[in-house]
Amino acid sequence: MRGFMISAVWRFGILTCVCMLGILCAPGSAMAQVTITEENSTVNIVTNSQAGMNSWTIDGHNVLDQQWFWYRLDGDPTGQHSIDTLPATYSGSGSDVVTATYTVPAFTLTIKYTLLGSPSGDGTSDLGISFKVKNTSGTSTNFHFFEYSNFVLGTGPSDTVQFLNSNAVSQVGSLGSVYENAAVTGGSGSPAPMHHEADVVFNTLNKLNAGSPQILNDSTNAGPGDVTWAFEWDLPINPGATSQFSKDINIVVPEPSTVALVGASLISLLAMRRRRA
Repeated sequence: MRGFMISAVWRFGILTCVCMLGILCAPGSAMAQVTITEENSTVNIVTNSQAGMNSWTIDGHNVLDQQWFWYRLDGDPTGQHSIDTLPATYSGSGSDVVTATYTVPAFTLTIKYTLLGSPSGDGTSDLGISFKVKNTSGTSTNFHFFEYSNFVLGTGPSDTVQFLNSNAVSQVGSLGSVYENAAVTGGSGSPAPMHHEADVVFNTLNKLNAGSPQILNDSTNAGPGDVTWAFEWDLPINPGATSQFSKDINIVVPEPSTVALVGASLISLLAMRRRRA
């Protein structure tokens, strides 16, 4: 009898492990980490915390500390919530395109990431992200969506950031530059970003996590320092309607050999001037 019980427990344990393995490996299942790769570029997304998109490596250089998204529905006194608090499924990890789907009773949010790298050593990379929000409730709603970005483009706190207009932002540091353009792609009259904010860490992040409704302050520049920036979309969506918008991020990381060559040329030019003097 004891041997039968041990055998039964053993079989139950094996069955449980097999079932868990099936769940973890099932296509479209929830994951704790997602990776996108294309040529010289790799993007890593931690899906179950506010770390979010926590690295973007281009030719061996990581230029990103954190980029992630928050949302708020009108009438919620607790304010914004990061999207990692929503149940999600991801598909396409390991390729150059990944789609995330978040489904709750009030809405469905779909985010598609498309990474475009370049040949090794080119030092450039591009990431397109498209968003689709469908109101699945029976009433109209204002869906507030926030994008927070903390790129690391310098060897120290030496970056600067500037919003060129309400849709575009540029950040420059000693290790490279990033340019992002946000645009409307369709839907039921979805507006471009209504607000934006440039600051230094961790002011905007703390605002998003304050536990009360927030509006970005439309500041246009920050730095030099460890700078961050954010966009805010305010989307009025009717029952059953969908709002769509997108953004594109382009990064240029100077190749080390190019930097060295420029430095050597400047030294030679200075030497020539000294000899002439």
